[in-house]
Amino acid sequence: MFTLDEKHLDAAKKIAADHRKKRSCDTCYERGWIGVSEQNLLVLCTRCVDLDAAMVDWKEYVSGHEELKEHFSELFEEGEEELESEEHPAHEEHPAQAIYENKKSHPVGRTAHVPGPKRTGRAKKI
Repeated sequence: MFTLDEKHLDAAKKIAADHRKKRSCDTCYERGWIGVSEQNLLVLCTRCVDLDAAMVDWKEYVSGHEELKEHFSELFEEGEEELESEEHPAHEEHPAQAIYENKKSHPVGRTAHVPGPKRTGRAKKI
């Protein structure tokens, strides 16, 4: 099983600290990371860390180290797939089709039911 070395873990901690958005966070206690997984990988805080920017920096760090490239190869495969999908869109969607995506299939009306017996006029309360 793959475990990340301590020197790479320290670099990941630095990346997480660099990309924090908030000053104080009760989730990660202002570290930028919540904990460490079984493979010694850092679990970033989703509340105060800019995950996209941190992933970009982590990809740059991994590309500079050959021993990490084989374990994190799926990071680079996803980037290639995104580039291919941007170059060749599968089908273009007509603007009129996008209007109906946000509508509910069956509109639900408000219920007018009020629990309890119906009292009309001057009926006495029991």
